[in-house]
Amino acid sequence: MNNRLLVLFVLLLLVPAIVFGQTWKPEEYEVSFKIKNAGVTVTGRFTGLKTNLVFNPADLAKSALSASVDVTTIKTGINKRDEDLQEEQYFNSGKYKLIEMKSTKLYAKDGKYAGMFNVTIKGVTKQVEIPFEFTRNGNDAEFKGSFDLNRRDFGVGGSSMMMGDNLTVSIMIKAKS
Repeated sequence: MNNRLLVLFVLLLLVPAIVFGQTWKPEEYEVSFKIKNAGVTVTGRFTGLKTNLVFNPADLAKSALSASVDVTTIKTGINKRDEDLQEEQYFNSGKYKLIEMKSTKLYAKDGKYAGMFNVTIKGVTKQVEIPFEFTRNGNDAEFKGSFDLNRRDFGVGGSSMMMGDNLTVSIMIKAKS
């Protein structure tokens, strides 16, 4: 009887991984961006990343990736600029605390992976294709991707002619199962 309970307990622990894919917990990450401002490339990063990473390359239909960052954690190397980016014209952190992304579909593409993600900034949601790499080594994994956004699509930065419209976002997450 005890062996049956043990087997049942082990099966209950394994079912979520089998049915829903492999869950990964972030250990280390970097969320960075670059954009032109007055002809100069400005780089920055966000901290405060929260994720839900359920990913199994053998069963992408049951995989799902989502993440958010707190806009108040932005760091560009200039404190005054970081403060300005919290204002209504930019991220409006008083009203919109998070930048969020959530996969709606994941698929293999060009020997790597990609997904359609709902990206939400300042309450505006746009669907964006995000290519990424997934590398697994035992219980360790790395997710790495880079994609472009148009800041005007999300109402960030108003009609500034000094700031470029397009920016590149890069995300790297090292995780454990």
